[in-house]
Amino acid sequence: MHRFRIDAILDPQSLLRVTGHFAQRSIVPSEMTMQLLPDHMRIEVIVRDLDPRQAATIAAKLGEVFAVTGAEMEELAA
Repeated sequence: MHRFRIDAILDPQSLLRVTGHFAQRSIVPSEMTMQLLPDHMRIEVIVRDLDPRQAATIAAKLGEVFAVTGAEMEELAA
């Protein structure tokens, strides 16, 4: 299981850009939360049954998404 933590600009399209990134890869997250902070939004996505290499690639690609200011991934105990 992997958790992706994404920080993005306060824009209505930011959440859609992040969720679209998973949808393009036919990945359905187990859990997704979004929190509005004073100067940005924080999006957390948990995905089960993801290969570690694929998870690392996704984290790197998320960091390149327009409106994303930071992305990190961590492997969680199952």
